[in-house]
Amino acid sequence: MGSRVFRRAALAVLLAAGLAASGCSSPPAGSKTAAKLMPQVQALARGAKSVHITGSAIQGAQTFTMNVSFSGTSAAGTIGSGGGRFYLMLLNGNAFIKLNAAFLKEAKLPASACTTACGKYVQLPAASISQLTGAFTMHALVNQAFSTKTIDSAAASGCVFSPATLDGQPVLQCHQGGYTVDVAAHGNPYMLLITGPNEHIAFSDWNSVTLPPPPPARQVINLSKLG
Repeated sequence: MGSRVFRRAALAVLLAAGLAASGCSSPPAGSKTAAKLMPQVQALARGAKSVHITGSAIQGAQTFTMNVSFSGTSAAGTIGSGGGRFYLMLLNGNAFIKLNAAFLKEAKLPASACTTACGKYVQLPAASISQLTGAFTMHALVNQAFSTKTIDSAAASGCVFSPATLDGQPVLQCHQGGYTVDVAAHGNPYMLLITGPNEHIAFSDWNSVTLPPPPPARQVINLSKLG
């Protein structure tokens, strides 16, 4: 149940349609073409060890949100689907969900259980963990967002990335067809932001994420005891 929510949210949030934005004209000095820049962006993303991703995406009537740090096969952060938000920790092959009223409602558990359970963690069974590790890892999400098909499409688009600023930081930016894509202008051109009509996805802390430790045993409870 919970793993399906997280999997759908993770895949929805990492929409990379903005990379296929095309066509800019009269580029200013310091600009770079997508044909030159996108293969570098892809290589850096796929070679990265960690990243923090925040954002939202709309699919149909559902809004998905993400505020998650990824490091290798581990991850920790908040994922939202519709009106519910859940804090997930996937650390060293173990998965925990921080209980809240929204989770208890989806699990069809009594609301009264929140008195003793909310704010604590439940460890997911092995079956759920295997489903999560198939999609909710840095490798899986980055490979989807920076797929060869997407990058090839963006590289062939003719889009030109021109100097701009993002929160005071120098970036190379392409804006076209409702989409804006920002990559770092100095140093390695890591992806920083993708915005579009239905998504807003920010990437930060490339190769510098520190994940929290697992919850202490006293904070982990058995979900079956909640009714």
